[in-house]
Amino acid sequence: MSQSIVAKRYAKALFQVASEKGRLDEVAQEWQSVVDALDHHPKLIGWLTHPRVAAEEKKVLFGKLFANLSDTTRNLLFLLIDRNREDVIEAVGTEYTKLAHESKGVAEAEVVTARALTEEEEKELIAVFQKQIGKSLIVKNRVDSDLLGGVIVKIGDRLYDGSLAGKLERFRKQLTSSRAG
Repeated sequence: MSQSIVAKRYAKALFQVASEKGRLDEVAQEWQSVVDALDHHPKLIGWLTHPRVAAEEKKVLFGKLFANLSDTTRNLLFLLIDRNREDVIEAVGTEYTKLAHESKGVAEAEVVTARALTEEEEKELIAVFQKQIGKSLIVKNRVDSDLLGGVIVKIGDRLYDGSLAGKLERFRKQLTSSRAG
């Protein structure tokens, strides 16, 4: 079974439990703290996924590192460890966040720009795209210095390419097709 399918199943179960307990946001924050810790410590991931490290050792370390987690979050982490599914922790977090946002009518937008957006630019962008998608929007700005100018916005499976490179590519294709015709 693919990691994606497995992660979705665990995330859905986590979402149901957190929803029943009225702790959607708390669990999202906790799970994000676990994912952030793993992202910032690649050696921890190597140790966590090593087949010779016993599940009990992993649980003890996680218990110490994340002593403030709710039972809901801790129980799922320990279940993943027991089932040798440590490799899906990050994907579970991603899928859980999608479910939590969807339940609240929120969409996440990845916005790629040549420089960081100002607060005013971010507000303008949110206003424009909230009208188009009919949901509240959370913006995650990623700076790509290779982008000459403009903006690329990805919301779910939709991509809005307003970058200079994208416009030049569309113009090149238009020229090529007009010459062929």
